[in-house]
Amino acid sequence: MIAALFIIITSNCQVVLCQIIPDSCVAPRMEEIKNVTNDNGAVTIHFSNDQIIDYVYIWLRDHCRCSVCYRSDTQQRIQHLFHIPDSDISDLKFDKDRVYITWDDNHESVYQADFLIQFDYNKWILKQRHNPVLWQGDKIAEKVAKTSFQEFLNSSDTARYVFQSLLDYGIALIENVEPTEAGTEKVCNALGGIQHTMYGTTWIVHQKFEHADVAYTDMSLACHTDLTYSTEAAGLQIFQSLGHTEGSGGENFLVDGFYCAQRLKKEFPEDYKFLTNFDVDFEYIEKGHNQRHSAPVITVDKMDEIKQIRFNNYDRASMAFSNREDCRAYYRSLKNLLKYFEDPSNQWKIKLKPGTVLALDNFRILHGRTSYTGNRVLCGSYVSRTDWLDRARTLGLID
Repeated sequence: MIAALFIIITSNCQVVLCQIIPDSCVAPRMEEIKNVTNDNGAVTIHFSNDQIIDYVYIWLRDHCRCSVCYRSDTQQRIQHLFHIPDSDISDLKFDKDRVYITWDDNHESVYQADFLIQFDYNKWILKQRHNPVLWQGDKIAEKVAKTSFQEFLNSSDTARYVFQSLLDYGIALIENVEPTEAGTEKVCNALGGIQHTMYGTTWIVHQKFEHADVAYTDMSLACHTDLTYSTEAAGLQIFQSLGHTEGSGGENFLVDGFYCAQRLKKEFPEDYKFLTNFDVDFEYIEKGHNQRHSAPVITVDKMDEIKQIRFNNYDRASMAFSNREDCRAYYRSLKNLLKYFEDPSNQWKIKLKPGTVLALDNFRILHGRTSYTGNRVLCGSYVSRTDWLDRARTLGLID
């Protein structure tokens, strides 16, 4: 919508020009400073939207943006935290846009209102959340992003569409991709860049036993995440079929691990708590490699929001337990969680075809496959979580 210009003729024949500007054309209103008080080692600012925020002296000194303390060209602090003085304020002034402080060592700092208002704790913590949309079953097929590779590569709006789908649902499909390792690699680079592992940059999964892994067989695979034995689990899991001839089967099935964990939390809260606190050992062993990592199956943050699911039954290592109760809880809790993973009503089954790349959030989405016959060739790769979230942030989707 664009702004509209109207001519109004009044009763005394005066001509008045009126312009109606839609909300989308108006710059967002910046909150102003109404009042500032200084007491007991902290500055309290009252904003025009009725927010009241306290700022401790040392926090303010740490966030001084003068050229002595901060380089605006690199957006990095210069002043080392160790050398920040425990200063008092000798003078404080403010207007509607700024707070001006002179410290007792004569250092001067100026703080913009639009900078300071960002640090209301409740709003700040909400901005850190991604708010994933939980899903169950094959209806997710109607919601996830599907777009051509060229559109994804050349359109910022399409890139946002793809990354928003990864943030919301943990899945995106990129179509019209060259059905080769090189074509798959191009998609990985557009998603943030390849995460190099012991498997290389990209890898081929078929029945040639190139690694000591059941994936290199024709057997069915239960739902799992990848690289559970690595300290840097894959951020995105990337798949593309390079062909399946002279046989059948080999469908992939996907499940929302966050949805399953929430079900566990609701129906078996003690098991949920156990799996968020107990470290499970995972390992991968083949000639020349011995990787091992221990972590909870369900990782949560300080707000008890789920951040990661880490589980692969094939890579579970043998463990010792400090007591009988932990041992029993280990098996009981995992069995209760796995019944949600393995429930077909929670899964989306998809048969990959050459030319379509499937991208999965490996911190959230578990994948498996049915057994197959014939010659099935799959290309895979990884993108680190740091790198794909970096792309999402530069596209303005998350903070």
